[in-house]
Amino acid sequence: MNNVFFRPWVGSQYGQPNSVFSNKILILGDSHYTDESEIGELDSQKQSSDFTTGVMTDYLDESIKGNWKSTFTKFMNSFVQGTAHEECLREQLWNSVMFYNYLQIPAGSNPRLTQHYNYNEDTDRKAFLEVIREYAPDIIISWGNKVWDAIPEDFGSGCYIANDVHSDCFYTYPFEGREVKVLGINHPSSAYESSRWSNVFNETQVNT
Repeated sequence: MNNVFFRPWVGSQYGQPNSVFSNKILILGDSHYTDESEIGELDSQKQSSDFTTGVMTDYLDESIKGNWKSTFTKFMNSFVQGTAHEECLREQLWNSVMFYNYLQIPAGSNPRLTQHYNYNEDTDRKAFLEVIREYAPDIIISWGNKVWDAIPEDFGSGCYIANDVHSDCFYTYPFEGREVKVLGINHPSSAYESSRWSNVFNETQVNT
C-alpha cells in the first residue's frame, strides 16, 4: 500500500470464523491528533505503521484513561444496541472490525484543527482505495461529514447506488467484481444521536 502512512488497526478476529460480525467491517475515522513534538517522530515508516494500532491498544487497555475514549465507546454501544452482540465484551467487538483514519497526515493536536486540512488530496483517496483492495471489507462505516464528502462517487468499477430508504447516507459501490456498502454517520465525538444511528444500523443490517 504505497500511499498509506497510518496503516489500519486490523482486529485479530476480523474476517475470521470467530468474528462477532457476519460481515467484514471497516470503521473509517477522520484523522489522528498528536502533539507537535511527536509529529517529527512519525517520519519513520515503522512508527507511522504502528500508530493506529497503538491508539486502539491504548483504548482497549482499561488502565489507560482519557476523555478521547468516549468516542469509540459511544459508537460501538450504539452500533450493537438491540442486536445479539449487545452483551459482547468490548475487546470482542473491536477485535472483530478494522479501524482506519482517512487523512494520512497528523491533523494537529485536537479535532478543531481539521478544518485547516484538505480532504480531497489524491494521496488520501488512493490510500483509502488501497486499504479496501487489501482488506476487502463488506461494509464501511464513515465517521463525520468531512470524510463522507471526500469519499469518491466511483471506486473505479462504477458509480454507487443510493439506498431507497436511507438515500442520503447509505450507498452500495461496485468494486472489482463485488459490492461494498458504505454508511456515513455523524462523528461520534460530536452531534451524535446514539438512538437515531442505532435505528439506522439495525434497519440497514450493517451490524449483523
